[in-house]
Amino acid sequence: MRFGTKIMLAGILQTACWQGVAAAPAALTFESRGMKLQREQVASDVGPIWAMTFLPDGQLLMTLKTGTIKRYDLKKKKFTTISGGPKVAVFGQGGLLDVVLSPDFKKDHQVYLSYSKALGRDQYTTALGVGTLNGNAIQGFREIFVARGSSSRGEHFAGRIVVEPDSIWFSVGERGERENAQDLTNHLGKILRLTRDGKAHPDNPFVGKKDALPEIYSFGHRNPQGLVRHPMTGEIWAHEHGPRGGDEINIIKKGVNYGWPKATYGREYWGPSIGSRNVPGTEAPIHQWTPSIAPCGMIVYSSNALPGWKGLVISGALAKSHLNLTEIRNNRMVAEERLFTKEGLRVREVEQGPDGEVWYGTDDGSLFRIRKI
Repeated sequence: MRFGTKIMLAGILQTACWQGVAAAPAALTFESRGMKLQREQVASDVGPIWAMTFLPDGQLLMTLKTGTIKRYDLKKKKFTTISGGPKVAVFGQGGLLDVVLSPDFKKDHQVYLSYSKALGRDQYTTALGVGTLNGNAIQGFREIFVARGSSSRGEHFAGRIVVEPDSIWFSVGERGERENAQDLTNHLGKILRLTRDGKAHPDNPFVGKKDALPEIYSFGHRNPQGLVRHPMTGEIWAHEHGPRGGDEINIIKKGVNYGWPKATYGREYWGPSIGSRNVPGTEAPIHQWTPSIAPCGMIVYSSNALPGWKGLVISGALAKSHLNLTEIRNNRMVAEERLFTKEGLRVREVEQGPDGEVWYGTDDGSLFRIRKI
């Protein structure tokens, strides 16, 4: 089933420019789950927004796929470029990827960044590093982890990060070479659990095991583009791209095989099935999308500011170009709503603001904010 949605043009805003970024010409009001909401286009032409996170002072830090880091001051309506990030291989789907603050950011000012990395001889992988944000620069940036395994292909870098006091959760795609996802001697097609300095977490399932890398927490993933600690259940949740169909939401469990490519609801792009839907020894998703929506960016909304959305999985969608709301109860999808489907914008990232507003960014460089009115 789907939630009812009603969208209407609400008003025309004045056009203004700051540092080459124009304010949007319109705001929309719409209804969702008993709420009247307003969506404001905060900016356009920012660049291909890949990830966002809010600083303690309410400013928005974001990565652009092209390798640039920007900060947006909500009060001054101004963007500032942040220097000092990593050397990024902008290649295919690769570039500067996720950005996440240290849990102790108010004290240590550390910022974690993921990115695609060139290894030479036309080989690329996914990497993770950390530096200290000081004014308009990230200082002392250092690389703390490089995924073992590489490919000359330009897809499926993944790179989503969850940073906690004693752990870093890190997703790495199988780089379009599906056999990697079942191979425990590389990091590709895996969700990893690292220590804060990028080493294998001692509680991982394959520590001390022969022919398996100790950083691996779960395997059998294709391209996990969403990764969160669920604020209500405390579980790690992820979503990932299937091929033609079979996009998944999974609850990540220690040492579990999530099936790709043995078990999938997806099909080859030219038609035939891939593997089977249910394979012994693999974990089925709690939800799957067929046809694919290509989910990207993920939050589980936790604020009371938008009460009708509390507990929903909110994701971007690249293939179906919308903002996706999924209600999951008892580990199954019970309702779904797809917003702004007619605009044709590939929604890459979603973030919950400090006041409970929902922000999202698109591949064309548009930045939006949703709030209750």
